[in-house]
Amino acid sequence: MFYGNFIIIFSNDEDKIKSTTNYHGRLEDFAYTIHNFLYKGKESIAVVFNFWTYEPVTIGTIVHEVNHAANRLLQSRGVLPDYENDEAECYIKGWMADQVQEFMKKCNIL
Repeated sequence: MFYGNFIIIFSNDEDKIKSTTNYHGRLEDFAYTIHNFLYKGKESIAVVFNFWTYEPVTIGTIVHEVNHAANRLLQSRGVLPDYENDEAECYIKGWMADQVQEFMKKCNIL
């Protein structure tokens, strides 16, 4: 469904975030979903967390950003919300959340 990059960023380096995601807006919050950009020639979606702020990165924060990222992905593929048959939505959101968890484990931040 998604031949592209799902990028997970834990950083407070605004310049690095912007250069990776080609984002030109202001980064004022502690968590973001950035979509519709190319990274290494592939369509990409990034979830960005800045855990050096006063706000902790909680499971709720992760779910919040994963929800945005998955919704943007599904929307870009023409998948409409279907509350009677939401398996595609649940699988992609579960996979994305698992990827964030694995990244956090690998970086010893979980």
